Amino acid sequence: LAALQVEARTLAMLRGLLQQVRAACARLSAGARGLPSSVQDTAGHVRHGVEGVHATLARARSFHDLSDMVLAQSRQTVTRAQLSIDEFIEYVGQHAPLPWLVGPFAPALVEYPEDSPVEMAKWNGCVTVGGG
Repeated sequence: LAALQVEARTLAMLRGLLQQVRAACARLSAGARGLPSSVQDTAGHVRHGVEGVHATLARARSFHDLSDMVLAQSRQTVTRAQLSIDEFIEYVGQHAPLPWLVGPFAPALVEYPEDSPVEMAKWNGCVTVGGG
């Protein structure tokens, strides 16, 4: 009985983690709009692969429902997704403009000359670059 409880908790935890990864991939795919089509395609493939793994594991009631082949395919899919996300992040870091990275809700970037004093209370919430 204890082994069944551990298995059930492990599956529930795995489903929860995959749900979080699935949601992150959906945001990644949506955020890729406006980037080159190859980058959008990669984000879409990642999302699709993770959704497939999530759907497979969501149907399982125990590890006995999952064959070795399904587990191996799921592991490969998640590994490919991780590599694709790494490539996506590298591409964005090298090619995307700063406003795309920080988004519309980030504080404004404000530059100040090195020698001018800045009254910080006036700029609460802003990031200063080159401030003294």
